[in-house]
Order: sequence, then structure tokens, then C-alpha cells
Amino acid sequence: MCFGSLGGGVTPFAPPSWDLAGEDGTFGNRFDDPSAAHGRPASERFRVVYCASTRAAAFGETVARFRPGLSLLAELAAIEDEEPLDVQIGGLLDPVDRRRGVIPADWRLRRHLASTRLDPSLRFVDVAVAASLQHLRSALAPVAAGLGLADIDLGAVTGSHRRLTQACARYIYEQVDEQDAPRFAGLRYPSRLNNQWECWAIFHDRIRHAPRFPESIFPDEPDLETVAAIYGLAIEVFEGHYVRPEG
Repeated sequence: MCFGSLGGGVTPFAPPSWDLAGEDGTFGNRFDDPSAAHGRPASERFRVVYCASTRAAAFGETVARFRPGLSLLAELAAIEDEEPLDVQIGGLLDPVDRRRGVIPADWRLRRHLASTRLDPSLRFVDVAVAASLQHLRSALAPVAAGLGLADIDLGAVTGSHRRLTQACARYIYEQVDEQDAPRFAGLRYPSRLNNQWECWAIFHDRIRHAPRFPESIFPDEPDLETVAAIYGLAIEVFEGHYVRPEG
């Protein structure tokens, strides 16, 4: 499963435009190519298509940003005389509950959900298995040491240290076989938010697949409702009107 905009005829599996890259040449994502910092031109850098094995995982990875921040939650938890903030009006949630984040209608309307079948010949590095972690621990030791990390483990390669995770992706991208052909099409990794959610980072120039027609995302999409309930999020149906899925 993959999210993307269909604006201008671009499919959800198309890589992001270089025009959207930041000053460091990446898009700020976990397994982006960091080599612009070393002077590598865009023509020699890869972009990543991020996918998930299930709809729930795709939603789980992308709507987590709408959860209330920890500072707000801590502030609200400190209120001693707190009155109930949830107000139900005709089955719609009045947006007075500051403890609850909201998945905006605009977020849904600007995206489509697409699925595909990858070519079975493609090979991926599973960073969750011990052999992969041990190899990366040796190969990326200088990077980890420079970041002050005590070790390279699963938490490190799926965590927030972008310099490490992006170096991991670049290292895997550069691996070749005996014929000097690329060995891997990308990485398989568990979500940091739920280890049951299987995710994929696919190098855009190595993806071979059979995509299906993209789908619109409706507010009553079952997997979106499931993830919203897990995160405690409301779903905006249209401007000013919300539903609150219950787990």
C-alpha cells in the first residue's frame, strides 16, 4: 500500500520531485539518500517510495503526525479541575476536545491509496533480523560513533537518527553482486509505532511492479477508523464536522 497525490497525472508510486527536497538534498524521511551532502548530483542519487504491506500500516505510519504533542498532553494532564471536553452533536464531534488530534478532510482529499504487486525477483534487506543488524553494526560503526550512539540495534535503524538510517539506506543501495549488478531493491522494516506493521522503503530506480488503480480515501474507511481509534484521533468528514471512531 502506498499513499500519493494524483495531481498532474502522477501516480502514488512515483518518487517525490527533487523540487521538494530540503537544503540537505533529502525529503526528511528515514531512508532518504543523504549523499547530496557529499557532493553527489541528483542524477546519481536515489529517491525512495515508502510502502506498507497492509492498509492499516499505511494509515498508521502517515496519520501519526496528527496526534497531540507530548507537551500539550502533559499540560492537560496537569489540569486538576478538568471538566469533560468531549461533546457529541448529532453523532459529530464538536472540536472542543484539545486532547484529541484530528485527521483533516484535506489530508484525505489530496491523497489516494494504491496497491501493487512487486516483482518476486526483487531482493530486500530485512533490517529487523539479527544477521542484517550485525552486518550493519560493523559497516556503519563510524557513523554511529560520530553520532554518539552506544550501539546499532533495531531501535537505532528504525528510529529518529536520520543520519544513521539514511546512511544505512545508502550503504544498502551501493551493494553489488559478482557481476557488479545492484543486489537490493530496498529495505523491509517494522514500523516504530507498531512492530506488527510491515513497511518497505523501495529505491525508485529499482522498483518493478504491477500497480492497481488508486482508490479515494473516505472518512468511513475501516482501516482508517481502526488506526484513528488506536491513536485517539477524530476524523474530519467535512469542514467543522467530525466523527470519533471508538476502539
